[in-house]
Amino acid sequence: MVVEEVVSNMSGLVMALTPEVAERIGGLITVLKAIGIVFIFYLVYMVVMGYIAFRRIKRMRHIEKKVDSIDKKLGLLLKKKKSAKKSK
Repeated sequence: MVVEEVVSNMSGLVMALTPEVAERIGGLITVLKAIGIVFIFYLVYMVVMGYIAFRRIKRMRHIEKKVDSIDKKLGLLLKKKKSAKKSK
């Protein structure tokens, strides 16, 4: 199949490499592994920060609704107080 052909071509390519080049590729593979690990940590960090931001936004909306409710009630009380002063 196609996968077997690719694997056989790659193994032939690896055997054709000189030991010096193979050592450098080994170092490159190590660097790529390290970059992959850092990338995975970054993804986990981004997911956690996204969750925290979502919770913060949700809480801010809740607080905003409560403040609006308090503002409306305070407005009504002030209107009643103004009308009571005018009638005296």
